[in-house]
Amino acid sequence: MWKRLLLMVDDLESGQAAVDFTIGLARATAASVFVLHFRELSTQIRVVPLETPADAKLVVDEAVLALTTAGVSAEGSSCSVVTTRIPAWIAEKAVRLECDAIVLGSRRLTGLGRLSGRGVREHVLRLSHLPVVVAPAPLVNGVRSPAALRSEHGTGEWVFTPEHPEGTK
Repeated sequence: MWKRLLLMVDDLESGQAAVDFTIGLARATAASVFVLHFRELSTQIRVVPLETPADAKLVVDEAVLALTTAGVSAEGSSCSVVTTRIPAWIAEKAVRLECDAIVLGSRRLTGLGRLSGRGVREHVLRLSHLPVVVAPAPLVNGVRSPAALRSEHGTGEWVFTPEHPEGTK
């Protein structure tokens, strides 16, 4: 089916979820993976980037290590890109690398953040002719915590087991 995947990673939980998802996808399709991470540069000249080039390289190296440890052929790179150009760079890089699909992580945004349609994922979908696979984010990820996973009082933790699939405290 797919021979080469482009995996976009970041240093958030959604990036790790995308790596884990891609391991399963690459194993199922015997695909190789190219890992890509962008060090985001602001359009404002005086705004300092949040990460150094070494930090960006480390994000890629960790993802490549996880993939190769799982038996998936992987390589990767990081580069610095102005934030507004990231979706175009993703689409262009996927074509240059002759990828069959693009894998992105998701932060499971809700409300206006989800409805605005201004995220990288939405722009990549518009710009690329390739399939875009969105790896599911963890259900509890610091941004969103579904009611089913929260305790009644907001202090205890719910535990889900085969014996109690509805969860217990």
